[in-house]
Amino acid sequence: MTDLSAADAKVHILYIVGNVPGISYHMLMDKCLSSLYMEFFTFSKAYSELIAGNLMDVTHGENGMGEAIGGTEQLMLSDGGIAVLEDIVPSINLEVRSHLDAACRELNTKISELERFKASCEPSGDGRVRVSLSSEDLNINLICSGADEANAICSNWRNKGQDLSKAVTEALNNKAEEL
Repeated sequence: MTDLSAADAKVHILYIVGNVPGISYHMLMDKCLSSLYMEFFTFSKAYSELIAGNLMDVTHGENGMGEAIGGTEQLMLSDGGIAVLEDIVPSINLEVRSHLDAACRELNTKISELERFKASCEPSGDGRVRVSLSSEDLNINLICSGADEANAICSNWRNKGQDLSKAVTEALNNKAEEL
């Protein structure tokens, strides 16, 4: 399949952002470049024009899901973007819409997993990095020597959080029984 036109890229981006609450720029870009037949320059131009045209907004906050230090942005459609998407959706080819729906399901699953095991980093002010890890039943705060170590810990927590949370809890329970 060939690269998308800028107009098609905008439709795809609007569709995904409208159907994946909490999506970040990096998640959107990765999905568009990896499975939606969009090359980087087309994506970048379409994304920039959607932001400049007030069809999408970027918010920054402490959601604990940043994919890198400071990467806590979330994309959402503006009222104008919602109106445009509502007008365009009926004209999207069924095959394309099916492909976009599959991409949205995959992204929603990933965001759901990220929300379950949150990890965030911030500079501690002394050259080190403060890491916060949390799940439904565990909160851990660490100080790391640098950003590489902090990012590795955050990535491992997000990807292996269920196993790590269970292991930490079991280790602490076993230690408490020994005392």
